[in-house]
Amino acid sequence: MEAYPEIKEPAPEWMDSVKQFIVMDVRERNDFFFTDIIKRLKELAEGTALQVINSFYPAPIIGMLEEEGYEQYVETKSAEEFRLNIKYKEDSRPSDWRDKKEEFEEFDVRSSKEDPFGAIIKKAGETPEGSGFKLVQKFEPIPLINMLEPMGFEHETVEIGYFEFHVYFYKVREIVKKKMDQSDDRIPVVIQTATPVVVPIIMRLLKSERLMNAIRIDELKIWKETEKHMAWVANGKADITFSAIAAAAKLYLTGNDLKMASVDIWDNFYLLTRDYKASGFADLKGHEIYVPLYKEAPPYAITAYLMKKKGENPDEYSFNFGNPFGRPEEFKDQFIKGEIDTVLLREPEASFALHGAGDAAMVAISYADIWNEIHPGSGMLPNAGLIFKGEFAREHPEAVELLMEELKIAVDYINENPKDTANQSYDLMGGSVEGLELFLDRVTYRHEVSGNVIEPIIEYLKVLGDSKSFSYVGENEEVRKMFGV
Repeated sequence: MEAYPEIKEPAPEWMDSVKQFIVMDVRERNDFFFTDIIKRLKELAEGTALQVINSFYPAPIIGMLEEEGYEQYVETKSAEEFRLNIKYKEDSRPSDWRDKKEEFEEFDVRSSKEDPFGAIIKKAGETPEGSGFKLVQKFEPIPLINMLEPMGFEHETVEIGYFEFHVYFYKVREIVKKKMDQSDDRIPVVIQTATPVVVPIIMRLLKSERLMNAIRIDELKIWKETEKHMAWVANGKADITFSAIAAAAKLYLTGNDLKMASVDIWDNFYLLTRDYKASGFADLKGHEIYVPLYKEAPPYAITAYLMKKKGENPDEYSFNFGNPFGRPEEFKDQFIKGEIDTVLLREPEASFALHGAGDAAMVAISYADIWNEIHPGSGMLPNAGLIFKGEFAREHPEAVELLMEELKIAVDYINENPKDTANQSYDLMGGSVEGLELFLDRVTYRHEVSGNVIEPIIEYLKVLGDSKSFSYVGENEEVRKMFGV
């Protein structure tokens, strides 16, 4: 029997104040039930809480709910029963944040030799609702203020002296749009990405004068935890999302109104080894293979499929999925430190791991090579792309067309200018400029309208259908309707 995390933290005080628990038992469900959880949470009244009973530790759900601002507590009853208690959410916004503005973390960019735009956007994205930061700059950054305000920030500017301005930014819970709508006829959009591999693309899009004259970004979110973007799709918050194909398919087939317009990231799975060489799966026996996320997620599903096609039995290999939920960033750091010697990573973490580990590391297996060997002539292995909220695509076809055009231009620019792209993306992606240059040399950016490459996409989803978590995606031809706008 697999080990399960023991919750040792005492129950929070709010558990005793709950008058009624609304029970939702999902132990017999194999579908994607997060949308049902969101629906139930919206129906909660003061004094109530939702209790979700699951057969495994609900790490992905916890991550998504944390971003939504819900207080939660997990009770471990047994290895087969976990109870996730979610409290009714109240508005915790203080009556006047300006009384506490001097407690905000200071972010001084006056000595920055590079354009601090990316670093400030990163700081804003990491600032949770109900908190703020103090920006110290040589001048009042009016364009930045205009961008952060519709992203949910209020601000106050104080001129301290010559070449010193303090700008206090506070992220409110609600985004106020009415005042801006009166003087701004651009189309308001909320954009998010579930994977850092898309950051260079977004940075190029933000520099498109043509696009910025047509749309107004009300919020931009770059997630570190990939599953959290699903909450924004499920509750209709995001108009434009860069998402993995598998995640988009799951959301679509569970009733979410969306369209996948293009595939822009391809051939993105790599098995890396450290301090030993491997030319095939058999060479990995005797080593613990670290695989991100969990056993039912796409990284393991595609690994198991390729192993079987090469005549190997996945049950004969040792896999580690973290405890309880391994993050690519964590595994990358462990690999660089030499704490683990075999890991499956996507980009950009794969390139960052290779750069950080130096000569000790190597690419043992490229899944794209095996995929093309098994499916000759099928093209590249599809990974991630652009999805629109269905309502947005229907109401703003001209914006969709423009974004697709600018997306193609952005991808072409990145491929032709990797060094410049690395410098522009450094603040948001972290690592080193050299590591980013290696990543840009290895990653496969290629803009393809999804309707033109639907067969490779369907083949990929059918492969994932062998996994229990994706079984309803693999053979469900309804998913074809998701592609194209």
